Amino acid sequence: MGSVTGLYTIFSISVTKVLVSRQNTPTDQRKMSIQQEKRTQDSENRSNSGPKMIDWNKLTKLPTVGIIGGGQLAQMLYQSAISLGIDAHLFASATDEAAPKYFRDITRASSESWTPPEIYHFAQKCDVVTFDHELVSPNIVRELEKRGCLMLPTAATLELSANKANQRQRLSQLGHALPPFQICNTVAEITSFGDRFGWPIVVKPSTGGYDGRGVFPVFDEAETTTVFNNLNAHLPFVVEPQLELEAEGSVIAVRSTAGECVTYPMVKTVQHEGMCREVTSPGDFPAAITEEAQRIAENLANDLDVVGALAVEFFILDGKLMVNELAPRPHNTGHITIEANVTSQFENHLRAVLGLPLGSTALRVPAAATVNLIANSNSQNIAPHVPNALEIKGTSLHLYSKSARKGRKIGHVTATADSVEEALNRARQTVDRLSGLEAFEE
Repeated sequence: MGSVTGLYTIFSISVTKVLVSRQNTPTDQRKMSIQQEKRTQDSENRSNSGPKMIDWNKLTKLPTVGIIGGGQLAQMLYQSAISLGIDAHLFASATDEAAPKYFRDITRASSESWTPPEIYHFAQKCDVVTFDHELVSPNIVRELEKRGCLMLPTAATLELSANKANQRQRLSQLGHALPPFQICNTVAEITSFGDRFGWPIVVKPSTGGYDGRGVFPVFDEAETTTVFNNLNAHLPFVVEPQLELEAEGSVIAVRSTAGECVTYPMVKTVQHEGMCREVTSPGDFPAAITEEAQRIAENLANDLDVVGALAVEFFILDGKLMVNELAPRPHNTGHITIEANVTSQFENHLRAVLGLPLGSTALRVPAAATVNLIANSNSQNIAPHVPNALEIKGTSLHLYSKSARKGRKIGHVTATADSVEEALNRARQTVDRLSGLEAFEE
């Protein structure tokens, strides 16, 4: 797979070569150099096209999956790995709380700034490496791919998902219906957008946003300036009008290394302050909307050469679908599949990256609802409330073993029932009891 010592220098050397060539060549030569670089990159992409896969015929034992990131998604992936008899190794940061409490084999990063050699040493111990989140540097992942590590999803997929501006532009190129948007690099551009579409508007930094963070409603030029100054390290910004949506929904597609692709039934989501709060399945959408959403999700998984889970979040406006965002990993809107569907998103994600046949995504209950548990203070203690909460029938509790911090997601409850309304009522009541509340406040 190559030596570790070159990993620190390989990035700086390649960047220096590009900078020197561009500073010391005439314009025409510089254009030729850029074109040659593009052809070289295209050639590399073609040589790496089509995901590699595990050859099960050559295995003498079940494969080992590596998971980068120690949050609740890793925790739930591990639960599915246990059922499949798959060893799972975890690469976690020093501050990760959820998954490290349960994994037997853990590599802790030496600091919050993960180093390429640390990840390389970790990846060498695994047959395939997947991710709890998409905030890992695609450059590091690409270098590990070149050194023979099987990283799924690939660097190309992570690069697209980790940058909202690139993602929107790619979705536009593919011809998908999108909310009105503009890629902005200055306060003047953002202000002009607000004046044209009307205030308030929504500003999204292209990088750094995750799980509800990174969405900023702004109401005037003064707020725009404040947001810009605080977040200009994450330029450019994706700027949108604040839309009056009819509803929001999500479809999880899963695609394997063999090219098999399945989609889950569309779910309805409720967002509050940029964070998903409730998910119901099946979503109460017309059949045509659901079928179109599943078709779009499957097409995106294939067009983007995704391996593993791909969450596609949708806006519904004037009875029509618009693609909002993509996430190439198990997703908060898919937690409901653990109780609601024949095969959960977590098990199918593992099956996909391992090259195994994918499981059925069909619903196995009439209706289900998931409500997220959000900490209401920095000192919230839910332990005394667990027995009372579990008295509600038809509910499943998922706690993330995270310390409480006001506004932090620390767990979720999924309820099943004969109707969405009853399932949602049960899930809400359970969350309220965990929070020490008597009744859900509308």
